[in-house]
Amino acid sequence: MVRLDVLGQHVTLSEREAEELRAAAEGDAGHSTTRRDLSLLLARALETGSTIALNRAEARELVTLVSEGSFHSNLDLLRQALLLALEDPGA
Repeated sequence: MVRLDVLGQHVTLSEREAEELRAAAEGDAGHSTTRRDLSLLLARALETGSTIALNRAEARELVTLVSEGSFHSNLDLLRQALLLALEDPGA
Protein backbone atom coordinates (compact mmCIF):
# COMPACT_ATOMS: atom_id res chain seq x y z
CA MET A 1 0.00 0.00 0.00
CA VAL A 2 1.07 3.56 -0.70
CA ARG A 3 0.01 6.35 1.64
CA LEU A 4 -0.29 9.99 0.61
CA ASP A 5 -0.76 12.98 2.88
CA VAL A 6 -2.69 15.45 0.78
CA LEU A 7 -2.84 18.71 2.71
CA GLY A 8 -3.50 16.83 5.95
CA GLN A 9 -5.93 14.32 4.42
CA HIS A 10 -4.60 10.77 4.28
CA VAL A 11 -5.21 8.76 1.12
CA THR A 12 -4.22 5.13 0.57
CA LEU A 13 -3.48 3.66 -2.85
CA SER A 14 -2.78 0.11 -3.87
CA GLU A 15 0.65 -0.51 -5.32
CA ARG A 16 -0.98 -1.06 -8.72
CA GLU A 17 -2.76 2.32 -8.57
CA ALA A 18 0.41 4.09 -7.44
CA GLU A 19 2.45 2.44 -10.19
CA GLU A 20 -0.09 3.42 -12.86
CA LEU A 21 -0.06 7.02 -11.64
CA ARG A 22 3.73 7.06 -11.41
CA ALA A 23 4.07 5.78 -14.98
CA ALA A 24 1.56 8.33 -16.29
CA ALA A 25 3.29 11.20 -14.46
CA GLU A 26 6.68 10.01 -15.69
CA GLY A 27 5.37 9.95 -19.26
CA ASP A 28 4.67 13.70 -19.03
CA ALA A 29 7.71 14.55 -16.90
CA GLY A 30 9.47 16.22 -19.83
CA HIS A 31 6.60 18.70 -20.22
CA SER A 32 5.83 19.47 -16.59
CA THR A 33 8.10 19.80 -13.58
CA THR A 34 5.15 19.11 -11.28
CA ARG A 35 4.47 15.82 -13.06
CA ARG A 36 8.17 14.99 -12.79
CA ASP A 37 7.99 15.68 -9.06
CA LEU A 38 4.87 13.52 -8.76
CA SER A 39 6.53 10.62 -10.55
CA LEU A 40 9.55 10.86 -8.23
CA LEU A 41 7.39 11.10 -5.10
CA LEU A 42 5.28 8.11 -6.12
CA ALA A 43 8.41 6.11 -6.96
CA ARG A 44 9.83 6.90 -3.52
CA ALA A 45 6.56 5.89 -1.86
CA LEU A 46 6.58 2.59 -3.76
CA GLU A 47 10.21 1.92 -2.84
CA THR A 48 10.14 2.92 0.83
CA GLY A 49 6.56 2.40 1.94
CA SER A 50 6.68 5.75 3.72
CA THR A 51 3.86 8.29 3.67
CA ILE A 52 4.48 10.95 1.03
CA ALA A 53 3.22 14.49 1.60
CA LEU A 54 1.89 16.36 -1.43
CA ASN A 55 1.75 20.12 -1.58
CA ARG A 56 -1.21 21.96 -3.13
CA ALA A 57 0.35 22.16 -6.62
CA GLU A 58 1.18 18.45 -6.62
CA ALA A 59 -2.32 17.58 -5.41
CA ARG A 60 -3.88 19.71 -8.17
CA GLU A 61 -1.65 18.06 -10.75
CA LEU A 62 -2.62 14.62 -9.45
CA VAL A 63 -6.32 15.54 -9.85
CA THR A 64 -5.61 16.60 -13.43
CA LEU A 65 -3.63 13.42 -14.12
CA VAL A 66 -6.42 11.21 -12.73
CA SER A 67 -9.07 13.15 -14.68
CA GLU A 68 -7.17 13.02 -17.98
CA GLY A 69 -5.89 9.48 -17.93
CA SER A 70 -7.38 6.18 -18.86
CA PHE A 71 -6.25 3.82 -16.14
CA HIS A 72 -6.92 0.14 -15.54
CA SER A 73 -7.68 0.99 -11.90
CA ASN A 74 -10.81 2.89 -10.94
CA LEU A 75 -9.46 6.12 -9.46
CA ASP A 76 -12.78 7.93 -8.91
CA LEU A 77 -12.49 7.69 -5.12
CA LEU A 78 -8.96 9.08 -5.27
CA ARG A 79 -10.14 11.98 -7.40
CA GLN A 80 -12.96 12.73 -4.93
CA ALA A 81 -10.59 12.58 -1.94
CA LEU A 82 -8.14 14.92 -3.64
CA LEU A 83 -10.86 17.41 -4.54
CA LEU A 84 -12.14 17.38 -0.95
CA ALA A 85 -8.64 18.00 0.39
CA LEU A 86 -8.16 20.90 -2.03
CA GLU A 87 -11.51 22.45 -1.03
CA ASP A 88 -10.84 22.15 2.72
CA PRO A 89 -10.54 25.74 4.02
CA GLY A 90 -8.28 24.54 6.84
CA ALA A 91 -5.70 23.18 4.42
